[in-house]
Amino acid sequence: MTGPAEFTVDAGSPLAVALAAAWEAFEREDVRATDRSYRQSVRLASGNAALAAALAVEHVSRLRALDDSTTALARCEEYLSSEGENLQLRLLRAETRLAMGDNSRIDAELDEIGRIAAGRHMRREDEAHLDRLRGIAAARRGDTGRALRHLREVRVVFAELGDEAAASKVDLDIRAVEGRRGDASEPVRGDDDSPQASMVRAEELRMDGWYEKALAELAPALAGKLDPAIRFQFLFAKIRLLRLLHSTEADELLPELYAAAEQSPQPEENRLVAGRLDPSADSFSVVGMGGHLLQAARAYAEAAMRLAEPGRPDELGRSDEAERRVLAKQRVDEAERLLLAEQAPPEATGRHVAEWHLAAGEIALAIAKLEHDPATAEQAVRHLQESTAIEDSPVVNRIAALRRLGDAHDQLRELSGSADGLAKAAEAWAEAHRLEEHLASRQDDDENRIRMLLANPTEFDKRIEAAAREIERGDQHAAVAAVVAMEAARGSAILPRILSDEQPLVRDLPGLGDLAGARRWIRQAARGLPRKQLIWMLHATPDGVHHAFVWRRGPFGVHVRHASVRGAPGSTKIDLAEAIAELKDCWHNGDRLEGRLRKPRNSAACHFDQKLHAVVRRLGIGRLWKLPGHIERIAVVAGGDLAEIPFALLPCPGPSGELLGGKYALSDLPCLSIRRPLRRRARGQRGTSGRQMLLVQPAAAAPEAPGAADEEALEAATEVTGRKVLSRAAATPAALREELASGQFRLVRVDGHGEFQPASAPESILCLAPKGKSGHLSAREFREMNLRGTGTLMLGACESGMAERIGRDERTGFVRAAFLAGASSVVAARWDALDVVAARVLDDFEKNLRRHPRDVALFRALREEHQKHHADGHPARWALWTLYGDVGHQNIWYEPLSRWWGAVRRRFGGRDA
Repeated sequence: MTGPAEFTVDAGSPLAVALAAAWEAFEREDVRATDRSYRQSVRLASGNAALAAALAVEHVSRLRALDDSTTALARCEEYLSSEGENLQLRLLRAETRLAMGDNSRIDAELDEIGRIAAGRHMRREDEAHLDRLRGIAAARRGDTGRALRHLREVRVVFAELGDEAAASKVDLDIRAVEGRRGDASEPVRGDDDSPQASMVRAEELRMDGWYEKALAELAPALAGKLDPAIRFQFLFAKIRLLRLLHSTEADELLPELYAAAEQSPQPEENRLVAGRLDPSADSFSVVGMGGHLLQAARAYAEAAMRLAEPGRPDELGRSDEAERRVLAKQRVDEAERLLLAEQAPPEATGRHVAEWHLAAGEIALAIAKLEHDPATAEQAVRHLQESTAIEDSPVVNRIAALRRLGDAHDQLRELSGSADGLAKAAEAWAEAHRLEEHLASRQDDDENRIRMLLANPTEFDKRIEAAAREIERGDQHAAVAAVVAMEAARGSAILPRILSDEQPLVRDLPGLGDLAGARRWIRQAARGLPRKQLIWMLHATPDGVHHAFVWRRGPFGVHVRHASVRGAPGSTKIDLAEAIAELKDCWHNGDRLEGRLRKPRNSAACHFDQKLHAVVRRLGIGRLWKLPGHIERIAVVAGGDLAEIPFALLPCPGPSGELLGGKYALSDLPCLSIRRPLRRRARGQRGTSGRQMLLVQPAAAAPEAPGAADEEALEAATEVTGRKVLSRAAATPAALREELASGQFRLVRVDGHGEFQPASAPESILCLAPKGKSGHLSAREFREMNLRGTGTLMLGACESGMAERIGRDERTGFVRAAFLAGASSVVAARWDALDVVAARVLDDFEKNLRRHPRDVALFRALREEHQKHHADGHPARWALWTLYGDVGHQNIWYEPLSRWWGAVRRRFGGRDA
C-alpha cells in the first residue's frame, strides 16, 4: 500500500520532536519507544484529523514492520474506537489478524470494509490491498485456486503502481499458496530474512523433503523475538518437521506449542490445531492440517483408516469396534466434505491435481476399509494411480500415493480375491520405500536418516503385516506367507557365494499370494531339519515385532506358527533399535562390560540386565506361547538390529523364565535359505582327528596403545595329539595364509585378541604376531584366505562376532568373511571375552564335537561353564559365544551312527534321536 498524503510539521514543535523520536526508535528497532513516541505524536496531531489518521496508520504499520502484531492490533482497536470509518486502519487490522492466525472474523471484516468502500471513492492501492486480503483469506480457508487468482491480479496492480515493497509482499503470499499446493515455480529470495519469507522457504523445503534445511530456515525466527501469536505458527511448522524426521524433540516441544496456543488470538482453535501433532490426541496426523483443504481431508482420511483397522486399539486405547466405526464414519464424512469444497481441478496434470487425486484415493480407501466394498477399493486404486502418474508431484506426496496405492491393491485383494493384487501392492510399496531412501538421503544427520528409514515400512514390512492381518482374521494358513515374506526381507547377497560351483544360486521364493507354493518352499527349506530343532524367525516392522516358528511334524510335514506383538504404531522399530543400541553400549569394551554387570547398591538388577529387559519387553517374549516340549535346539533367523541381540540371555517363551541359552542349543543363520547350502558344503569338511586341526595362538597380541602395559599371555589351549600349532612368533598372518592354502584343516581355531571397527567392519582385526600393525589380520584379508576345507572355524578373539549392517539387511564382519572364504560354521564372540573363560569354552567345544552336533557341542560347553564356574558371576561372561551357520556333526563317523541308533531307538519305543 502506498504511503499517506504529505503534511508539513513545524520544526522544533512538540509534534516534530515526538515524530523524530518515533523515527529514531524505529531505526534502532526499539518497539516500546516506537509505540510510545507514535502514540504521543497522534495525540499532538489531534487538531488535524487527516494528519492524526495518517500518523495512526503509520504507527500501526511501523509496529507490524517490527513484528509486534499484538501491540499493532491493540492500537488498531484503540484508534478505530474513535474513527471507525478509517478504511486504511481497517485494512491494517484485517491484515494483522490474518498474520496472527486469527481467521474467525476475517470474512465479516472484509465485508464491512467493502461496505465502507462502496460509499466513497477508493484509491487503487487500497483496492489492491483489499483484494490481497481476500486472497490470503481464501488461502486460509483452503481455497487455493481462488487465492492465487486474487493474488496474481493484485501483483500486477502493485507493479503498475511502482510499489515494489508491496509487490514483494504479494510475491511471498503467492509463493506461500503455491508451496501449499506444491506448485512453487521458483524459490523465495534468500536475501529476505523476514519471518514470513523464512516460513515460506521452510514450507517449500518441506514439500520437497529437505526437512533439516527447513528447520534451519525456521531457527533464526524462533530464536528471535517473535510475537506470541506468530510464534505458535512457527512452532507448529517446526514440530511438524520433527514429526517427519521422527525426532523425540517433537514430544519435548509440545508443551511449548500448547502454551503458545493459549497466548494466541484463538486459543481454543489453536489448541485443537496443536492436537494434530500430538500422538495422544484424537486428531493426530503426520500430514497435519495446517496447509489447505486437501491436507485437512487427507488427515481425516488417515484417522479414519486407523480407526477402521479391525482388532486393534487406536492411539487412545479404544478397542470397542462399534465406537471406532462411528468415529471412522465421522472422519470420512468430514474428509468428503472438505474434498467437495476443493472441487476437482479442471487441469489434467499438475502438482495440485496429484494431491487432489491422492486425497480422493485415501478417502475411498478409508470407505473401502470401513464398508468392505470392493467397488470403492477399485475407485481408490484409480485415483491413486492418477496421482502417481503425475511425475512432477512433490516427493512426499508421491511416496504417500505409492504407499496408499499398495494398500488399495492389498485391500482389493482381500475383498475380491484378486490373484495379482499382492504382487501389485508389493511393487508399489517397494517403489515408495525406494523414494523414502532417496528422501532420507537428503538429510545430513545420520540419526535422522536412520530413524526415517526405521519408521517407514519397507515392502517386506507391508507384506508381513498383510499376512498378519489374514492370521488375525482366522486364516492360519497365512502363516506360511508371513514366513516367506520374512525370508524375503533377509539379506541374500551372500547366497551366491556359498556354493560357487552351483551358480547361479538364488532363492526360488514362491510368488506373492501363492500359499500352496509357500508351503512347498517351506517344506523344501526345512528338509533335513533335525526333529528336535526349531527355526525361530524374527522381524520388526514400524508397528510391531513378528515371530515365526518352523519345525518338523512327522516324516514329511512341517509345522508353522506365527505371532505378532503390537507396539506403538509407527515407532516400534525405532524404539526397539534404540533399546538394542543402549544394550550394545554395555559392551563397547571389556572394562565397560564389567562395570555394567555389577549391581549398584540398592538396585535389584545391574545396568546390563535393565537394558536387556527393555529389549525383551519390546520383543514381546512374555506374550509368546511355550515352545513344543520335544524341542531342544533352536536356529535363530533375525535380521537388521535384531541380529545384535544376545539370544542366549533372553528368557524362554512361557512361564518358566529360564534363559534360552540354558535350555536350548542355539545357533544363528542370516537367512533360512542358507541352511541347506551350508549343510551340503559341510559334508565335505568333516573330521576331528588331530592332523585335521589347526591352532593359531599368539602370546600377547593386543593392539598397541600409547602408555599401555603389555598384556599377559593367553590361556593355553588343551593339547591335542597331532594338531598343527602356530604359536607366539610363528602365528603370523602370512603363516596362517600358507597353512590354510593346503585345505587340509577341517577345524581351525584362532585364539588371540580382536578389535571391531564399527565405522568399517571389513577393517576389523585379529591381532596375530608380531605385535603391532604387521600382525593385524583384517576381515577383508581373511575373506581371501582358503577355508574351503574347514567345517568349523573357532574365533577365540574378542568382538569377532560383531558385524556392521550394510544395505537393508546384509551384515559384514569376520563371520561373513569366513563364510565367503569357504567355512560352513563359525563360533565367535559377540563382545569381549575373558581369556580364561574363552579357553575353557573352546576346549570343551572341541571335545564335544567328537560326539555331538556343533550347536549341541557349544551348548554343552556353555552349560559346563555355567555349572562349574558359576562363581565367576553373570551369564553374560559365557553367553557371548554364538554358533553361526551349519549345526551338523563335525565328526565324519558320528552322524551316520547317530542316525542308525536313533532309528533303532524309535523302532523299539525309545525317544526320538
